[in-house]
Amino acid sequence: MSVHKFDPEKRKILNSKQRQEILPPTQVLSDIGFGAHTVWADIGCGTGFFTIPLAKEVKEVFALDIRAEMLSDLSESLTQLQIHNVKVLQSEESRLPLPDRRVDGILTSLVLHEVEQPIEFFRELNRVLQTGGRLVVIEWAKASTEMGPPLEHRLSIQQLDDWALTTGFLKVKSWQWSDNYIGIEYCKKL
Repeated sequence: MSVHKFDPEKRKILNSKQRQEILPPTQVLSDIGFGAHTVWADIGCGTGFFTIPLAKEVKEVFALDIRAEMLSDLSESLTQLQIHNVKVLQSEESRLPLPDRRVDGILTSLVLHEVEQPIEFFRELNRVLQTGGRLVVIEWAKASTEMGPPLEHRLSIQQLDDWALTTGFLKVKSWQWSDNYIGIEYCKKL
């Protein structure tokens, strides 16, 4: 599988006004819904597009990314905003520095199309998620748009479902926030 990796030098666009208009984080998180006493991991958190608003909704957030530049920007933002319930961790793509069954939910946004070994990635998500926990995947729709990765690097819903179902998840629901973005919620099998 050929993957398209985001250039961290372009990381300032991740929190751009344009992106917030077409994928409004507050609306997306409201649609997903979170329990106030839950612990979530934002895998591939980047500079904190979802991490920061998510921290206002839940008890604790683990923000993981493979890029130190992203995590540095996020840490700076967390300090400026005085947000104290986020733990920032650098990870490898399919090796997350979290114990087994540590989180109630996982959010991974615009990451899977960049993953080299998707089955291993899903297995690792399964490992850190509580039994019955929620996995929310946000990805680029497989449609022609002006932004995002090339169409040939985008994933179909069927590809995502196949990887999830193969690694112990059940599909719960889905969303489409625009022509650009889809969301799918999976649950870890009991």
